[in-house]
Amino acid sequence: MKKIFITTFLLFSICFSVFAQRRFPDISPKDLPVELVDKLNINEDVEKKLNKAYVRLQEDVINTMIIAKKEGDINQEDLKVELNGYRQKHLKKVKDFMPDTAYTTYEEFIMLDRRERREYILVLKLKLTPDQKEKYDAIQASNEQVISKIKEQYKGDREAMRDALIPLKKQQFQMLAQVLTEEQMEILKASVPKRGNRQPID
Repeated sequence: MKKIFITTFLLFSICFSVFAQRRFPDISPKDLPVELVDKLNINEDVEKKLNKAYVRLQEDVINTMIIAKKEGDINQEDLKVELNGYRQKHLKKVKDFMPDTAYTTYEEFIMLDRRERREYILVLKLKLTPDQKEKYDAIQASNEQVISKIKEQYKGDREAMRDALIPLKKQQFQMLAQVLTEEQMEILKASVPKRGNRQPID
């Protein structure tokens, strides 16, 4: 009986992995970004516990999104509420073993949406000077305003929206090149998702 259970579990795990990779490329659970771990300034034991909990959070999120995708007709608001519930549960768990200062920073990170978390980690990687940070934020804020207008203008037409965003992205990079060093620009370019390749859910 035990062998049957183990075999069934292994088969389910394999099927889940294959299905996940087909539906959501490159979303396998990952440890926390090293840049965030450095910022949290936590010891090895806390880091190990936090990574374990973080991976579990990602698994819960991935499972939920796969089920929602399979069922079709996703209600984004309901999905958002459910995913936030997982995050709150996760935060409650890790608060027990995290230092207060580290927890505050981590909570801020976890409650960001996927795009905001990606930007948060990118800024940590860039290691901006105060002057660079001020200029970088100004460029990004201006860019966000234009993006919002484009999204509103081409609402429902993803292809047209994508085409409209391409020159904007080029302009943004040109402006950032005046602020960042060559090394920082390489980091920035490496952070841009390849077309058709989703980012991990973290």
